[in-house]
Amino acid sequence: MSTSRRSTRAGTRLTPRQTLLLIAVLLVIWVGRQLTRPEPAEPPVIGESTATAVAATSTVAPATAAPTATPKVTRQAAPLPAASQEPVTGLREIIVLHTNDEHGYLLPTENQKSWRGGAGYAAAIWLANGHNPHDPATNTLLLSGGDSWTGPAISTWFEGEPVVEVMNALGYRATVIGNHEFDFGRDVLIKRIGQAQYPYLAANLYREGTTETPDWVQPYLLTEVNGVTVGIIGLAYENTPSVTSTLNLTGLEFGDYAPALEHWVPVVREQGAEVLVVLSHIPGQDLVVLAEQVKELDIALFLGGHDHRTRTSASGGALVATSGGSWEDYIQVRLVYDPATQQVVESEQETISVAVNKSDDSRTPPAEVSAILDKWAERVDVVLGEVIGYTAKGIDRRSAEMHNLLVDSWLWAYPSATVAMSNTGGFRAGIDQGEITVGDVVGVFPFDNSLLALDVTGEQLQAVLQKAGDAIVVGGVRQKGNKITLKDGTPLKPDGVYQLLVTDYMYYSDDYPFQKYDPEPYETSILWRQPVIDWIKAQHSTEAQPIEALIDDAAWSQN
Repeated sequence: MSTSRRSTRAGTRLTPRQTLLLIAVLLVIWVGRQLTRPEPAEPPVIGESTATAVAATSTVAPATAAPTATPKVTRQAAPLPAASQEPVTGLREIIVLHTNDEHGYLLPTENQKSWRGGAGYAAAIWLANGHNPHDPATNTLLLSGGDSWTGPAISTWFEGEPVVEVMNALGYRATVIGNHEFDFGRDVLIKRIGQAQYPYLAANLYREGTTETPDWVQPYLLTEVNGVTVGIIGLAYENTPSVTSTLNLTGLEFGDYAPALEHWVPVVREQGAEVLVVLSHIPGQDLVVLAEQVKELDIALFLGGHDHRTRTSASGGALVATSGGSWEDYIQVRLVYDPATQQVVESEQETISVAVNKSDDSRTPPAEVSAILDKWAERVDVVLGEVIGYTAKGIDRRSAEMHNLLVDSWLWAYPSATVAMSNTGGFRAGIDQGEITVGDVVGVFPFDNSLLALDVTGEQLQAVLQKAGDAIVVGGVRQKGNKITLKDGTPLKPDGVYQLLVTDYMYYSDDYPFQKYDPEPYETSILWRQPVIDWIKAQHSTEAQPIEALIDDAAWSQN
C-alpha cells in the first residue's frame, strides 16, 4: 500500500520543463487581464459628452466661526457616487445658473400667445439649452439668491413649503438667507431648512454678541462640478433688520460683508476650493463695490438679489450679476478653470428671459415639477378659491385704488380709528381682471402682519407723514401741499389726539417712531388683509357692478 502511494505522488511531479511551461501560461493570462481592465473614469474635458462624468458632490461648512478639518456632508436627495481621485487635467467648464427673489411665483403668467415666468418654464428653458442641474455631465450649478417664498397664495398660504419642494425637484445646490425668509417666523424658517435638500448660507449672520453662525445656517458650501471644487460663501443682506419684522430677528446680528469674506475665504481655500463664488442677497450696486473692495481674495463670481433688478457687470476682476426675480429671468454664467494654472481663464455671463410660446412643444416644464405645481394649485384652490368679488379692469399693485382698498378697509372694519397707515412695500401684486378670490387678496398682501391701534397727536402724525413721503399710504386724511386735513375736510390739529392703525411690522420697525409715540398700543388681533376680504365680500360686486366703481381712486397726497 505504501509503495502504491509513493508511485502515485511520483507520477504527478512536474519536470523542470513542465514547470517552466506552466509559469509561462499563467503569466500570459495575467498580462491579458491587465490589458483588458477598464481605465478609471475622468471628468469630461470641454467639448466632450460622456456618461462617466465626475458626479457632483457637496460638503457644507460647520455652523461655527471656527474652521474645522472635516466639514459635514450636506443633505442630499440620494447618495452620490464618490468623486474620482484621478488628477484633473485639461480646461474645465462650469455653468452657473442663478435666480433670486423668486417670491413664490411658481406659476407663470400668460397672455394669448405665451407663458412668462414660473419655475417650471425656467427649468424648461435651461433644460432645452442643455443645462441639467441633476446631470453631472452638463457641469451645471443651480443657485438662488434668497427671498424665495413670500408672494402668491400658492406659496404664502403654505408658508413657503411648495417652493422648497419645487426647488428640491429643480436641483438647486444652495441658497442664501434673504430678509423674507423670516416672514413666517424663525420656527418656520428652520422647518423649511430641514425640508430642503440644499443648504441655506449666510457667513455674516451671527448669534447676537458673537461671530458664531446659528446652527441652522451654514457659512459656506464646497461642491464639485466637472472635477473642480467650487467654494460658495453666502452673505445675507446687512440691512435685513430695517426691512424685516425685528420680532423675528431676536438674538441675531447681521455683520459687514468684507470681514466675513476675509475670514472665510482662507478657510474655504484650505478645505480645497479651487473656484470661489459669493452667493448673496445683496443689491447689485453694493456687490460691485464689494467686489472691488475684496479683489485680492481672487473671487471669480458675485451673485446677488434683493433689489429685483437684472444686472450683469464686472468689478475687481470678477463677474457680478443679479436677476430680476419671480423666475421671469435667470443669469447664466460660464466659467472655465485651468487646473494647470489654478485660475479661471475664461468667464462670461448673460441674462436668459423666461418666456415660452404656447406653440413651442419643445419647452415644457419637467413632469416632476408639473406634478408638484398641480398638487399645490389644487390645494390652494380648495382653501382660497372662494370668489368674493369682480373687477372689470383689474387693480394695479401701485395704483391709488389698491392703496385705498387696503387702508380704507381697515377704517371700515375698525371705525373707532381715525387714520390708517401702511408701507408701500407690503403691496406685492395686483389683481387681474375678472373674478376676485380670497387667494388673489392673499397674493397682494402675503405677509402675516396684524393691526395695532395707537394714540398719536396731530403734530406726531404730521411729522411721520412728512418724513415718510411716498414710502407710505394713508387713509383717513388728505394732504395738499403742506396742509393736512381729515377726510371730511377738518384740519388736523397739532395738539389733537387721533387713533392710528398700523401693522405690527411698521410699529416695531426702527424706520418709524411709533414705539416712542405710544409704548403700549392696543393689539386688535386683526390680520391686516382680512378687512380687505370682508369689505370686498360686503359690496357684492358683479360683472354688472364691478368693485372699482366703489373704491376711492384719489391719492391721499396731492402736492
